[in-house]
Amino acid sequence: MGRWLPVVLGVALLVSACGVGPTHALPPTMSYTPPVDCGTLLVPGGKRDLVSPALPAGTAACDEALRVLNSYYRDAPRLAQGTARRLVVSGWTCEADTDDHNQNQVGCDKNGLAFLTQPPRA
Repeated sequence: MGRWLPVVLGVALLVSACGVGPTHALPPTMSYTPPVDCGTLLVPGGKRDLVSPALPAGTAACDEALRVLNSYYRDAPRLAQGTARRLVVSGWTCEADTDDHNQNQVGCDKNGLAFLTQPPRA
């Protein structure tokens, strides 16, 4: 029996070193929440989809996003500042940029929530 003791101890050490449980990372506890599609809207220069991405703080309400964007597009030509065309509307900080096709995009954020316009899906 004395000659098996080193083998048993070696196997026990190998198992404890490798671990008995899973060696991969556990999945995150948060579940995936898809972005909210708020529909297509007509803006200067064409149609854009309005999307509210899911962020840790939640998603922006579509009706509020539409109101803010309507105000932004109405007031930005006279009040927006800088090359980013920044304008605060009802507490939302909105900025404009152009996409790869030189089309206007607007994104707004407030208190960890956000929404943005993007090219319409084909």
